[in-house]
Amino acid sequence: MKVLLITPEHSMTMEEVHKVSLPGSQGPFTVLRGHASLISALHKGVVCCDQKEVAVEAGVVRVKKEVITIITEHAS
Repeated sequence: MKVLLITPEHSMTMEEVHKVSLPGSQGPFTVLRGHASLISALHKGVVCCDQKEVAVEAGVVRVKKEVITIITEHAS
C-alpha cells in the first residue's frame, strides 16, 4: 500500500506499507492490504505506518484501492 500524508505546509509519501493504524473519530482502526474503500474523519492522535509513527491533528482519511490519503492541519 501507499500512504499520502498531506498538510498545508508539506506532503509525505510512504511506499510499501503493510499496516496503517489511525485515530478515527469513532475510535481507532487499522487498514490492511485489500481493505474496502472508505472515507473517515480523524481525531487528533498518532498514525502508525508499520514501524513509523506520525502525530496528526484532526483531519480526514480516504482509503481507495491500495492508496491511503490522510489530510490534516498539522503532522509531526
